[in-house]
Amino acid sequence: MDRFPKFDMLVEALALLKMWYNDLNAFHKRDLNKYIGALTELINMVGWLELVEVLTGYWDNERMVFQFETIEIIPTIEEIRDEIDTVGTGLERRVRKQENILIPNKPTLEDIINCLGLRKDYAYWVESSNISFRDLYVRFGHASFYANYNQKFKVTFKEWDGIRPLAFTIALLGTMVFPQGPSLSINTRVIMLAHTLFHGHMNQGQVKYYPIAPVILSDMYCALGRCKEGHRYFQGCNLFLQWWILSHLAKGHGTQQLHTLDNDNSLKGLNDTRGRWAQIFSELREDDIQWMFDCFISKDVIVRGHRQLVLPLPGIRVQKNANYPPNTYYHIYVFDIGDDRVHEASEMLREWKKIVRMNEKTIVVDRFNAGYDQTYKAWFKDDIQGSSFPVIDVYRSVEDKKSKALIEL
Repeated sequence: MDRFPKFDMLVEALALLKMWYNDLNAFHKRDLNKYIGALTELINMVGWLELVEVLTGYWDNERMVFQFETIEIIPTIEEIRDEIDTVGTGLERRVRKQENILIPNKPTLEDIINCLGLRKDYAYWVESSNISFRDLYVRFGHASFYANYNQKFKVTFKEWDGIRPLAFTIALLGTMVFPQGPSLSINTRVIMLAHTLFHGHMNQGQVKYYPIAPVILSDMYCALGRCKEGHRYFQGCNLFLQWWILSHLAKGHGTQQLHTLDNDNSLKGLNDTRGRWAQIFSELREDDIQWMFDCFISKDVIVRGHRQLVLPLPGIRVQKNANYPPNTYYHIYVFDIGDDRVHEASEMLREWKKIVRMNEKTIVVDRFNAGYDQTYKAWFKDDIQGSSFPVIDVYRSVEDKKSKALIEL
C-alpha cells in the first residue's frame, strides 16, 4: 500500500453556498458570528489535497497520533475551539454558559419540522437519515425563495427569514465540516447540532448550550483512520486539519524558522506537491514546530477524564475517545453510531462532568526543563502498572515493558 494514500475530499465551498452567504443580510451574519464564529471563513478556503494526503500517511491509527521522526502531535479540542472563536462567540458564552459536550442524537421528524418551520404534509424531503443540500438551498438559499414555497411552510415570511441563518449553518456544517461525500447529502444529526448552537437543547427541563469542537474533532480522528486504511473519501473537516497543521508549521517565534507566512497569509517558498510535503514532514523536529499553548485564548485545557484515562468524543457518524494512555491500541474505542442513539450517552456525560483540567500554575516557561507534577506521576503509576483501565464497555490490559520501566523512575 502507498505510504501516502490517495482519496477524495472537499476542495472548496459550493458556489451555491457562497451565493447563499452573500445574500444574507447584516443581521443574519451577526447571528452567524455569535453562534458559529469563524466557521463561516471555511467558504473562503481552498483545500490542499496533497498536503492532507501526505499528512494522513503519518497518522498512526493504532495510537491515534501524528508520528513524525522525533515528535508526536495531535489536534486538540482547545485548538479547534480557538480556531472557531470570535469576539461574538466569546461574548455569547458570557451570557450562555456552555456544558462540556453535546450528544448529537438523531432528531425526530417532528423536531426537524419545528426547527425549519415546515408543514408536515410537505416534509417528505426530511424523512430519511439524510437530506439533500439542494432541497435545503431551494427553500432557504435566497430571500425570494419564500414566495416559491410559502404554502409549504407553517411560518410567516418574517419567521422564515429568521430561520435562514440556521438553515445556512446546517448547509455549511453538512457539506464542509461533516461532509459525507460528493453526493452532498447532509446527515440529519447536523440539524440537531446546528439548532443546539442557536437555540440550545432542552435537557431535564432546562435549556442548555454546548460547544461544537468535540464533535468536529471526533469526526476528524475517524476520517484520518479510515482514509489511512483505504477509505476513498475524507468524511471529516479536511480544511480544519489543513488549518491546524499549517498553524504549527508557520513559526511565529522560537529559535528556528521552518516556514513563515507572507503578506497573503501563505507559506513562503512552499511547492505543494506530494514529494515536497513528504520531505517537509519527514524532516520535522521538535524545534521546527510552532507549539500553540501560549497562543490559546483560554488556558482551560483538558487533561483527562474523571475516572477513565480516555475521554469519549461523540461525533456525527462515530463515537471516539481522546486523551489516551500511552502504548495502547486506541482504534478499539471506535463505535459506529448508524441510525441508533449514541452508545452509553449517560456514561459519557458523567465522565465529562468531572474532567481533569490543567492547573495553570503547573505550566512553566521552559518546557524543555518542565519536569513533572507529582500527582501526574502517581496517576501514571496507578493506571499503567499492569492494570486494566476502563473505557465505555471496553477493558484492555496494558502490558508493555517500556511502560513498566518508566514506572520504576
